[in-house]
Amino acid sequence: MSDQASLEIVDRSGGAAAARLAGDLDIVTSEDVKRELARLVDDGYASLVLDLSDVGFVDSSGLGALVALHRHAESQGGRFAVRAVPPQVQRLFEITRLDDFLAIE
Repeated sequence: MSDQASLEIVDRSGGAAAARLAGDLDIVTSEDVKRELARLVDDGYASLVLDLSDVGFVDSSGLGALVALHRHAESQGGRFAVRAVPPQVQRLFEITRLDDFLAIE
């Protein structure tokens, strides 16, 4: 993981996993984040929730990673959601209409 972001898996129980991302979700970090979270889905965690409360910036590659994770979870019969979305990221979701696509808790 890059110096600009840290991903922590905070819970794994009952087929569900929760992770917390801090820092930026951008071209530097998005591939690592996507790979690590997709691995959880592949390991059988059907429900995956990503806490974005400590994310300061998301670029197009970060948005792409979130879409890819959503699609990957659905293809495995699972669910991907984000929660604690900061206002600036929520605004980006609204502008790109990602708020209609992603599950936001």
